[in-house]
Amino acid sequence: MAQTQISQAQSQSLSAQIAKAIPGLILVVLVAIAASWAEGYIKGNFKKVYEIAHLNYVLLAIIFGMVIRNTVGVPSLLEPGLKYSTILTKTGIVVMGTKYTLASLVKVGTTSMIFIAVTLFGTVALMFWLRKRYEMTDSLAGCLASGFSVCGVSATVATGPAVKAKGQEMCYTIATILIFGLLALFTFPALGHLFGLTENQFGAWVGVGIVNSAQVLAAGMAYGEQAGLMAGIYNMGRVVLLPFVVLYVVMLVLKNDSKAAGEINKSQFVMDKFPVFIVAFLIAVLANTAGMFSKEEVKMANTFMTWAFTLGFASIGLTTKFSDMKAAGKDGIVLGFIVGFAKAAFALVVVKFFLPL
Repeated sequence: MAQTQISQAQSQSLSAQIAKAIPGLILVVLVAIAASWAEGYIKGNFKKVYEIAHLNYVLLAIIFGMVIRNTVGVPSLLEPGLKYSTILTKTGIVVMGTKYTLASLVKVGTTSMIFIAVTLFGTVALMFWLRKRYEMTDSLAGCLASGFSVCGVSATVATGPAVKAKGQEMCYTIATILIFGLLALFTFPALGHLFGLTENQFGAWVGVGIVNSAQVLAAGMAYGEQAGLMAGIYNMGRVVLLPFVVLYVVMLVLKNDSKAAGEINKSQFVMDKFPVFIVAFLIAVLANTAGMFSKEEVKMANTFMTWAFTLGFASIGLTTKFSDMKAAGKDGIVLGFIVGFAKAAFALVVVKFFLPL
């Protein structure tokens, strides 16, 4: 009897959450549709502008969302439906697995994984070396180090509790990451064309050089479909290392507290922090490798993936407040940008001259 009542309460709670989310989700869908229509309109009527600015549905969805949020604003009634950007983009990543086979993933190779690992751990080391020049807590430095090395918000959320960061320190880090990511999102595609990067090279570059996973995919797809796919592969390689990078950050923060460091069960820590959606992505890859999807099903999956990403990017735009960025302060932004651009510059040189793509 008690179990039945609990189940009914959970069902009612879920129904209430869905009902609250519907108005906001409708806005997200409308923004996504507007972005898709606007891309076609610009491409058909302003071809030169489209070719120069590369205003595809990805960038337009983010821009439209940001304009709405920071001009007319978003009523509180719509807020619950804007919290699903991470779920939508991760769903898109899982479905993206239907476009790969094991052979295509192997193409990334050991060399690329070494490149990714060196870049990520090097970023953490650089952040902790530079932070000596700034007055900030070890916990804030830890959040900035993991956020700017691996995958932005997810890494910050994973690191914060482990280094006992305050809520405002995590928010500070996330705001700094968003500022860097938005700048990279709108400048890296132009830089890619300036440096003559192929789509594969650009995808590899942003897959390592841009911080937040959603912004990695957005920048890649803004450059071209193949760039988006390559960015997805490199982002996967990076996210796989998330628990190891977070563990490295935690050990650096606790290096002066040998007792606390010794109490960490490293194997369990890695297992707890491993991103589950990567397993789902690999299952989709294995299914496609085994020939379980027809051409029509892969085509449908591609359409679903495109809309999942578009909706996710529209949500990101609708939740991006310029006021939050301003609140991030100066020192964190300066340090984050120095490390972020150093990481991106290193990745660009490696991708352009040393990595066979």
